[in-house]
Amino acid sequence: MLMSDNIRNTVEKLAEKYGVQSLKKASDALTATYASNKSDGARLVTTPEQAAVYAIVRMPATYAAVCSALSHSVSDNTDGFSTMLDVGAGTGAAYFAANNILGISHADFLEREPAMISVAKTLCSAEELDADFIKSDVCVFDPVKKYDLVTASYALNETDKTTREKILDKLIMCTKKLLVIIEPGTPAAFSLQKEIRDYLKGKGAALIAPCPENAACRLPENDWCHFTCRVPRSKLHKLVKGGDVPYEDEKFTYSAFCLDGSISPCRSRILRHPLIEKGKITLRLCSEYGICSRTIYKSDKDLYKTARKSAAGDSLL
Repeated sequence: MLMSDNIRNTVEKLAEKYGVQSLKKASDALTATYASNKSDGARLVTTPEQAAVYAIVRMPATYAAVCSALSHSVSDNTDGFSTMLDVGAGTGAAYFAANNILGISHADFLEREPAMISVAKTLCSAEELDADFIKSDVCVFDPVKKYDLVTASYALNETDKTTREKILDKLIMCTKKLLVIIEPGTPAAFSLQKEIRDYLKGKGAALIAPCPENAACRLPENDWCHFTCRVPRSKLHKLVKGGDVPYEDEKFTYSAFCLDGSISPCRSRILRHPLIEKGKITLRLCSEYGICSRTIYKSDKDLYKTARKSAAGDSLL
């Protein structure tokens, strides 16, 4: 999914004062900083130029991943969402996604970096969306109210286990309805997601997506669950990253928990890209009965049509 023209145009205006070459250098440095991060909570984006670069090269992918995760989590049950807390909010991608999918028009941003907050404020103004900004590290944040939706995108992999569990306690404490945690689509991040799921289920949270059951993951140890969304690259994005391909594929993992019992898990989830052959489609599914393959034939009519349009991450009734 594409972010709005308002957001993309505003990001380009913010970047104009730096110049492409300067942005490219800042992008390379930022990539190196992220690659060398040792989960010690180090500050990664601290200057206005770095925040602008982040909005150019990372925000579109985060937005698309959050849109996808929310769509898969709530399905058609999008009513009852009015308040939101975004932890490690950055430049606002999760809020813009939640506005698109759930219609949320006010959010509290929890973000420690002034440069990120400044960009987020500008983008919220461009979208005419209301937000309050809490300048704080989540480690010292003291929740004082509950929210219908709480999100944490690409944030918990930057913490050690002890710190992460303290943060999870805070997240579940301030979630009224839905808690969604998104991380990169790597084996390491999937392993992290399994730890998060076990910990939060032990606290009474019900896992509703992407798993169709509130049980331990049944994938073999050498496999991992991840999903992909295709993100169109803007001209500026391609210039800053030095690439020619007009899109990038964002691989991500996520966990969605329901705290009030209002959202039920699906019965099955498509794990891999459907295998389409003449007259049949084979799907690898995570189902309420475990991991399995299901072949759907053309004679299945409506189900076959649905399977042809399906992708990894979709549910299958």
